[in-house]
Amino acid sequence: MSMSDSSNNNTFKALPRLKPRGGVRVMFATITALLLRELQTRFGQYRLGYLWVFLEPLLSIGVMLIIFGAIRHQVAPGIDFVVFLVNGIIPFFMFRTGVMQAMSAVRSNKGLFSYKPVKPIDAVLARNILELILKFIAYIGFSAALLWFGFHISFDYIPQLLGYWVLLFIFTLGCSLIFMVIADFSSEIQKFLSAVFLILYLASGVIFSIKIIPAEFRDYMLYNPLIHIFELMRNAVSPTYTLVDGISLSYFIIWLVVVLFIGLLLYKRFEKRMVQSK
Repeated sequence: MSMSDSSNNNTFKALPRLKPRGGVRVMFATITALLLRELQTRFGQYRLGYLWVFLEPLLSIGVMLIIFGAIRHQVAPGIDFVVFLVNGIIPFFMFRTGVMQAMSAVRSNKGLFSYKPVKPIDAVLARNILELILKFIAYIGFSAALLWFGFHISFDYIPQLLGYWVLLFIFTLGCSLIFMVIADFSSEIQKFLSAVFLILYLASGVIFSIKIIPAEFRDYMLYNPLIHIFELMRNAVSPTYTLVDGISLSYFIIWLVVVLFIGLLLYKRFEKRMVQSK
């Protein structure tokens, strides 16, 4: 063997051996890349950029204050009306936007699915995680502003409040998977869902307390799982805001498990169809 061959062998032996990345690490890297792509795509085209994270809920809260300002104590008894709105509007926006964004996740990322590591569920996770981060930042910002202006917010149940946000995120993810699959069959579902979200906005106790609803109608509204999580959030930040009979964390968790199971089942069944080019 010549000196040059021996030198080449020593060089190859000195090179580090690359270990194959596990499935979780590949998925994490994929979701991170998709999340950064979503940030650029969603806010890069707007002049105000990330300020829209705060402007959207600010405008909605401002309109509700104008409409209900004179009767705010009757609309949300036992809690400052602004605190009530912040703990309804911002979480609802996270749910609504997360599901709506998931419906276009397959179409928007169709070209990326030719790369084996990129899956439709990665796109949905990236969009839902982004919504959680953005809306929670907005929530923290609005809560800090309310404290600055002298509104009362309790810190006694912060762990429970964080848990409610996590549960709402998982519920949103389950719904996102379901509607992502449905939207892959029919894009017209987005128009229908926009109307549904308008009804949900009014029927989920987002802008007025379920307490003011007559008992005979309240029982029907309590079938809506979103009401339960929003009311629990408000009770966590303002214990003086008492919960009506029927509000149950267990009920919301049952909905969460069922929705997530159906979402994962549909995704597993139609994953191959979604990654195929049309």
